[in-house]
Amino acid sequence: MKKYISISALLVIAVIVLYYSFYFQKLDIRRENEQVKKFNPKEKVEYFWNNRQEILESAIDLQVFDSQLASDPEKLISQHGKSVGITSTISFMVRGNTQYTPTESGKLALKIANSSRDYYLRTKFIFGNSARDASGFFKIDDFENTMDFNAVATELNKLILTREITKLDSIPAGESIKFYGALEINVENMPKEVDIIPLKIETIDD
Repeated sequence: MKKYISISALLVIAVIVLYYSFYFQKLDIRRENEQVKKFNPKEKVEYFWNNRQEILESAIDLQVFDSQLASDPEKLISQHGKSVGITSTISFMVRGNTQYTPTESGKLALKIANSSRDYYLRTKFIFGNSARDASGFFKIDDFENTMDFNAVATELNKLILTREITKLDSIPAGESIKFYGALEINVENMPKEVDIIPLKIETIDD
């Protein structure tokens, strides 16, 4: 009888330990999330930048994106699209490979087989909200006002210019590169030209 009581007591203790371990782990994660909410726009963008790899890895291949956009846009949007509020503008995180060629226009043309659209990787002028929105990381409810939410897009575009676009200065023409980037489309007026804002650029050998 004592043996059964001892075993039962040990099981109870084990359950309690596991419960509180899980609880405190959840509490730590919650505290970290709450701390991120308190960051100002610049700090929040820096936090995202230093922890963005997992989000980038979830990007859809650009060739697959284009194919699904033509064949089943509703499924594409439901599985990969991001939007802020009620809007017809949907943002996506995409990835792809291309050969780097310096261009005065600041837009590198991307070759997508059998596509009815022209895709360009921006290499000079970075603006808009697609990088902010496509990441899915920045929630408007996490900000005290829309001014701070819009400031995030500005700060993120600055980092893209200073930390990614500048990498192209050291990449020779003809080099194969891999990119992760953000694009947006208006589902009520599908574009013929689509610009991609790069969130990460690397040579294939990296």
